[in-house]
Amino acid sequence: MTQHDPHSYADLQQGKIAHIDLRIQADFEAHILKIEADYRLVEPVSGSLFLDTAGIELLNAVVEGKELQWEFDQQDVLLGERLHLKELNGASSFSLVFNTSNAARALQWLPAVQTAGGEHPFLYSQCQAIHARSVFPCQDTPSVRFTFSAEVEVPRALTAVMAAEQVGVRESGDSRVFQFKMPQPVPSYLFALGAGDLVFRELGPRTGVYAEPQLIEAAAWEFAGNEEKIIEAEKLLGPYLWGRYDLLILPPSFPYGGMENPRLTFLTPTAILGTRGQTFLITHELAHAWTGNLVTNATWEDFWLNEGWTTYAETRISEVLEGKQATDLMAVYDEQRLFEVMERVGMESDLTRLKVPSEGLDPDEATTIIPYYKGSFFLKECEYVVGRERFDAFIQKYMRTYQFQSLTTEAFLDFLKQELPEVFERINVHTWIYEPGLTDERRRPQSALYDEVQAVLEAYKQGIRPTEEQVAGWHRYQILSFLQALPKQIPVEDCKYFEEILDLKSKNDAAHYSYFYATCINSGYEEILPHIKEYLGRNGRMLYVLPIFRAMLASDWAREHARPILEQVRERQHKITVRVVNKLLEKAGL
Repeated sequence: MTQHDPHSYADLQQGKIAHIDLRIQADFEAHILKIEADYRLVEPVSGSLFLDTAGIELLNAVVEGKELQWEFDQQDVLLGERLHLKELNGASSFSLVFNTSNAARALQWLPAVQTAGGEHPFLYSQCQAIHARSVFPCQDTPSVRFTFSAEVEVPRALTAVMAAEQVGVRESGDSRVFQFKMPQPVPSYLFALGAGDLVFRELGPRTGVYAEPQLIEAAAWEFAGNEEKIIEAEKLLGPYLWGRYDLLILPPSFPYGGMENPRLTFLTPTAILGTRGQTFLITHELAHAWTGNLVTNATWEDFWLNEGWTTYAETRISEVLEGKQATDLMAVYDEQRLFEVMERVGMESDLTRLKVPSEGLDPDEATTIIPYYKGSFFLKECEYVVGRERFDAFIQKYMRTYQFQSLTTEAFLDFLKQELPEVFERINVHTWIYEPGLTDERRRPQSALYDEVQAVLEAYKQGIRPTEEQVAGWHRYQILSFLQALPKQIPVEDCKYFEEILDLKSKNDAAHYSYFYATCINSGYEEILPHIKEYLGRNGRMLYVLPIFRAMLASDWAREHARPILEQVRERQHKITVRVVNKLLEKAGL
């Protein structure tokens, strides 16, 4: 039975794309990609083929040397336009010539002023979840995987990169053409490209980093341990099958912490702290090379199969590299964040299920930390039931069995029941997967480091502020735990006090300030508004941005500033972030 994906027009009974050859010219003046693409299908298609598009200007369509009839015959605000290719008549290949829109949701065109160097423009893509269709017509569902090759033409001063193997580069007038190939089949959301004033630094035999020259030294130092991370990940998950694992440090507007594009993780510059204090983010994105990229959710309703598994793998790898004390602290912090988000969306909301019914729901708006941490806690329960040794053997078999495949939650559960039937005898799997909220029948994480934070918080609630000596040497996650668990409203003088004794300014950690500024807003600390504007102008990660806007909408004094601030920072934020924030404001009547 063919799986229906509510976020795609694709009818997989018609056929599937197997390979695409792309010739891409990046027009930095018009902010469009001009593309010629040759498509090869898994098998010949006799009738119609439906492809997902969003804002694509189709110029020509050819099959077997003849004009191919087509039309955009359906349109939807969320899904975009359905491209109907007509009467393929047994063909197994066709070619399209098209341009992207200058408003393509997946593409961020940054002027030079918004880069670290300030001399050259920058382009990067973000195709997850359903934005690849704004770059090229495709079956934009994670259940379809294809290989590809690409030539990317950019101005001579720029370097193009892709989530693929670079196989060559040649000069062409005032341009350079970079050649790539991706021999492993990937879903459309993992298609990724970037171009800018980039240099490369090797970190290890399989690892390296691309960044603007101004950031390369700091990035190379921050992520020097990546090769060690691969070695530990392979012990848990099996061989790394993607060749290289490199990073691309993006401008601040990037809306996520990292994007696990195969061979080339796209990464927020906010991860460069100068302390290696946020390299767990790399552990997470690296783990995706197996849990997500190698074995993929079939639809976005099964998103937890990507993120729950990856978060679980991250904790296992971090336990080796960072120590159990640190990972126990992170687990308690993650549980508290999970409670916080579940309470915000509503404990009975469908968004708190692992298998999320999402017909008509924008995956970007539905994305929360719930599938990450609820999914991870479920897998930890499975590990507790059967023991780590057996569960680790299960992990390795799972990766081997389903590598380069996409599967549904139900297919995963069938495999789990086949391999570890006692899980279903000792855990209420149905409740974990299909019911909202979080079951009480589970093992709660414990942490001595978190207990230290709790003691300080309890004293503060009794009117005793912590001393600088008490918080000196706190782990990053202790500071985050403290800021996250502060009362919603505190005296303005205490806001100033905590910023000083926690040394937030010198740490310059965007995650700290997301919590801190939300507390300041809730507490009526109006003097902080210029700093909040400046923060939102240089940080695009939605995980940090959205809590601040939510706090503004919930505060009488700050509410009126929310829309003007969005308009002020709009050009420094990704389209995805702007769209999500704009919907929050519209829902609030702003």
